[in-house]
Amino acid sequence: MSSTIPGWWSKGRAILWTVAVLLVAGSLYAAFARAPVEAQMGVVQKIVYIHVPSATVTLLAFGLTFAASIAFLATRAWMWDAVAASSCEVGMVFATIVLVSGPLWARSAWNTWWTWEPRLTTFLILWLLYGGYHVVRASIAGGAKRTVSAVLGVVLFVNLPIVWKSVEWWRGSLHPRAVTMTGEMRTVLTLSMLAWIVFFAAAFQERLRLEAMRKAAESGGAPEAPR
Repeated sequence: MSSTIPGWWSKGRAILWTVAVLLVAGSLYAAFARAPVEAQMGVVQKIVYIHVPSATVTLLAFGLTFAASIAFLATRAWMWDAVAASSCEVGMVFATIVLVSGPLWARSAWNTWWTWEPRLTTFLILWLLYGGYHVVRASIAGGAKRTVSAVLGVVLFVNLPIVWKSVEWWRGSLHPRAVTMTGEMRTVLTLSMLAWIVFFAAAFQERLRLEAMRKAAESGGAPEAPR
């Protein structure tokens, strides 16, 4: 691992952020200006182009936290701890977007801001548990922080399939198992998925870079380049 952040890393960051911003801007334009208005829900249905990609990115981010936590427990390399914590932190941002955008959609679809149906309830529990991950991590000092965080990162993963399968495992779910869309709607949703995944990648590498800088400051050295 290099002792300093090389020039290609900085250039790569700039390119990734540029692509991410352009994709997000393009996806928002496509969603709100080009995608057809859904017949029953109207304009509010367009929230799906933010809500669904954000939920997908949340699960991907917490899945990465799980994988990196296992890698840390196996290798004890600090970088895997940094990957797990960084991914979880960015994932929490997207999870919050899901919990904010969901009620906006629910108000129009179900005439209520919130209902304790399976998908909403399990996702709220997921948000609280991973929020607890950061609370616990911040409350522990030294090497134990990384070990405890890694164990939590592994244990909490069990909630992801519960959220994913909640509409199938429990009755009374208001979330549809499948959403009927026109071809143009699916194209816009695919673009939105790509845009927010790339945006996650940009935010994640930025958070990882800050973690490397913090580690370098603690050790009195130069920032390391994650790779």
